[in-house]
Amino acid sequence: MNRGVWTLVIVILCAGVCVADEQGFPLVSGICLVENEAYQKGLPPGKITIGLQVRSDAFFKISFKDQVLRAGLFLKGFNTIALPSPDFFRKTDTHRFILECKSDESVVSKEIVIDIRIAPIYLVQKKGEERKQHVYTLSFLIGDRLVYSKRKFSSRGISFKLELPPWEGRYNPFGLIDGTQKPVTGISILSVAAGLYHLAKSLSPAEETKGEDVVPQKKQQIETTFLKTNVSGDLWHWRALISIKTMELEKSPISIP
Repeated sequence: MNRGVWTLVIVILCAGVCVADEQGFPLVSGICLVENEAYQKGLPPGKITIGLQVRSDAFFKISFKDQVLRAGLFLKGFNTIALPSPDFFRKTDTHRFILECKSDESVVSKEIVIDIRIAPIYLVQKKGEERKQHVYTLSFLIGDRLVYSKRKFSSRGISFKLELPPWEGRYNPFGLIDGTQKPVTGISILSVAAGLYHLAKSLSPAEETKGEDVVPQKKQQIETTFLKTNVSGDLWHWRALISIKTMELEKSPISIP
């Protein structure tokens, strides 16, 4: 295939993309949850990160209960935004956000519904109860036959304080020890310099390399566990299932200038 044919094919493809864009590829699509470290800390997540694909640069506003949470500019491509969720993991509930976007003459208004279902797994500690003593079991099996088993209780009140005997030369490196003069010892300055050089070299950051972009973990559902007290003050281990869905709202005059 000669160069002229390739040029014609490329022109046709570009024209098709432009026509498809003009005919109404959605301005905003692919709204999802983004899984990150907030779900791995063992505590109720303080924010929920969502992601979405934007066809072109667009101004946006996200509202929750008639209050604006976030506003700004989405750039063309995949965007993420963190929504605060300080009270979302207190009980099972559904939370509704309104997303408004505007790009040139294109406007969109969507309802983002985040559903959170939480359930207790097991009781960790009752209110006012002393810290539980953990028990560890070591078992040795050959096939399905138990050969050896031993239980180990964790120690309580372990102190890491070391009581060191007083030393006469504690404040004077050349003081007396047991009535005799402490011998003066040392190392050469060149050895010190060499040691410091190797230490600094080992602690210095490695040469910067071109890191690969982190691929966002796009999900429609995320499951996480965390520790949280209930209304009685007892500490429980909880499981939460977070899911997301979106609905188109009827076209109305958008409130983004």
